[in-house]
Amino acid sequence: MAQYITVTDVDTQLGSDWAEPAAKDRAVRQANAWLTAKLSGREFDTVPTPIIEAGAELAQMAANGTLYADSDGDVKRESVEADTVSVETEYQDGSRAVQGALLYVLDLLKPWLNPYGSVTLLKRL
Repeated sequence: MAQYITVTDVDTQLGSDWAEPAAKDRAVRQANAWLTAKLSGREFDTVPTPIIEAGAELAQMAANGTLYADSDGDVKRESVEADTVSVETEYQDGSRAVQGALLYVLDLLKPWLNPYGSVTLLKRL
C-alpha cells in the first residue's frame, strides 16, 4: 500500500483535534488504503497537495466511521407512511449488503487481486 499521507499531514491540514490520538494511525491507514485503491497505487516523488488534502478528509471520515461504513445496498425506491407507520425499501436489482470492513479489506488487497475476476488473459509467445 502506498503512503500518501501521514498523521502529521492530517494534523497540519485539520488541526490536531481531528480524531482521538489512539484512532489516528488506523484512520490514516484506511485513508491510504482508499487512496491506493483509487489511484491504482500510483507513487509520486512528492505527493501533490490536493491528494494530501483529500487524504486528510478521508482520514477524518475514517476516524468518524464513515469512510468504510456498512451499506444495505443501493436503494431503488423508498416509501414511508405516517399514519399506520409503514416503511418500505426496494433495492436495485443485484444490489447486496456490504460491510464497511470488507470494503476496507478489498481496497487493501486490490493491488494483488485480478481485475478481471476469474478470467485469465493469455499471451502467445
